[in-house]
Amino acid sequence: MQITGAELIARSLIACGITHVFNVPGLGIHPLLEAVRQHRDELRYFTAPSETAVTLMADGYGRASGQPAFVNVYHASGTALGMMGVTTAWADRSPMVFTTTTSSRVLARRDQYASVPGDITDTTRQFVKWGWEVPLVARIPEAIARATMIAATTPKGPVHLAFPMDLYPDTIDVAEAEALLARWAKSIPGDVSGTATASAFAAAAARLTRSQRPLIVAGGEVAQSGGVAALVALAERTGAAVFLEPYVAYMGFPNDHPQFLGKFSPGHPLVKDADVVLLAGAELTEGGGPAPYEPGSATVIAVASGIEDVAKQLRPDLTLLGRPASVLEDLLEQLPVSAARSEWRQRIEGARRTYTERLAAQVSTNWDTRPVSVPRLTKELEAVFGRNAVIVDHSTTGTACVLQMYDFPDCSRYFGISARASAQGWGTPAAIGIQIARPRERVVVLAGDGGFMFTGSALYAAALWRLPIVVIVLSNGGWYDVAYGAQAKRGWTEEDLRAFGWRLDPPIDHAQFAASLGIASSRVSSVEQLRPALESARDRAGPVMIVVDTDPRAIEYYLDWLQR
Repeated sequence: MQITGAELIARSLIACGITHVFNVPGLGIHPLLEAVRQHRDELRYFTAPSETAVTLMADGYGRASGQPAFVNVYHASGTALGMMGVTTAWADRSPMVFTTTTSSRVLARRDQYASVPGDITDTTRQFVKWGWEVPLVARIPEAIARATMIAATTPKGPVHLAFPMDLYPDTIDVAEAEALLARWAKSIPGDVSGTATASAFAAAAARLTRSQRPLIVAGGEVAQSGGVAALVALAERTGAAVFLEPYVAYMGFPNDHPQFLGKFSPGHPLVKDADVVLLAGAELTEGGGPAPYEPGSATVIAVASGIEDVAKQLRPDLTLLGRPASVLEDLLEQLPVSAARSEWRQRIEGARRTYTERLAAQVSTNWDTRPVSVPRLTKELEAVFGRNAVIVDHSTTGTACVLQMYDFPDCSRYFGISARASAQGWGTPAAIGIQIARPRERVVVLAGDGGFMFTGSALYAAALWRLPIVVIVLSNGGWYDVAYGAQAKRGWTEEDLRAFGWRLDPPIDHAQFAASLGIASSRVSSVEQLRPALESARDRAGPVMIVVDTDPRAIEYYLDWLQR
């Protein structure tokens, strides 16, 4: 008895624990989709209007589930459109098995239909952990097993496989296929744990124990690896001041904790005075913010998941290499309860008080602003959805408010995009993928109106699959931050902005677009309409869009936050 290569792909995915398939269909992919259809009790299939959308959805799914999805796109154009999701998955270490249906083997290099001049995997090589064009049906189980293992092993990320389209109908004896599946499925290990040496742990523990002014920079990899509880315990045991890495994809430390002091800033007095700085899976992305951090005489201890992260932005004195959660747990075991450090504790308490008072003043000052201020939107959103929602933030100019003013005692309920991943249009399709990964929770995405336009068609997927996502579009005229910079820094006039198309004229009615897809939608143009619109969205079962006319002056607070 024979089975096809397409059927073997489906069986290999199931054997490797992959449960979700993202794809835009094409005629040449029919054999693969038929195999998925035959296994739809084990493989859930999702489509969307473009390869950009499905790949970003898979990125979001990987962030929320911690497991790779299988993405399949068509030839060169599909690969190019999917590249945006590959780059964001690479930057923020989201596991993904990205695959291309490529030129058939018998016509390779002949400029056939939808031609690829060389190996399609060459197009993604800079942004994936591994790539391979699978040459034979018998190599399919091996390829998918290796791809799944590599994508899901810390540091996580995307891989790229290519399947020549004539591989799908090609056949293999079922007994041989089953033997290959048994061999390769068994070879997939769990995630790696800490690999730092005992001497490195002892040295780090000794430095932290002796420290009088310890400081922690909490990175997203702490949350991604499940290490938040360990980092909180370590912070409390050492009495450290805690900051988040400058640009957050995952929240590595609860922002309502009394030792939390906001975004890491080289100019903060406590940063300048710290004698030991623990970089816990943190990325100190440069460009667009303050000057790079110079540790001076402070001892820098780095917890990193990959050797490529060590000494990338500064050279640490000690490095603990391995899965961050495991490293932090092992380090915590070696730390005694430290001395009181009363003076440092008092400084942290004072800095925390100043931090929270400044935020409260921002909320109070902008509470009745018209149009709606982003601080008001953030606090109203928190009041209505509270701790029961998963917040996906791609509001850009609103990000400072969301990170600081919405309390996240549970770090797993926040998703953002890092500066390294910077990509307009990420938010809505990624949030759809996050909603697919967390079907029993309510996902709320905040997207700027300019960014929403890049991938707004992905909203169709939410309508198609009746996902209970809430999409909040912050409407300030589209690309307002770019226009603001041109006016404030370069003297552009209103006429200049309109000549370049940087003012939405005619305006875009995002709410009507959502309504055309059968999605409940509304527009909020006053503060009085805000709370009722949010409550209505919360109480609905299906997808909802709210377009909120927001105060464009949010850009001023955002730019100030970036430079701190």
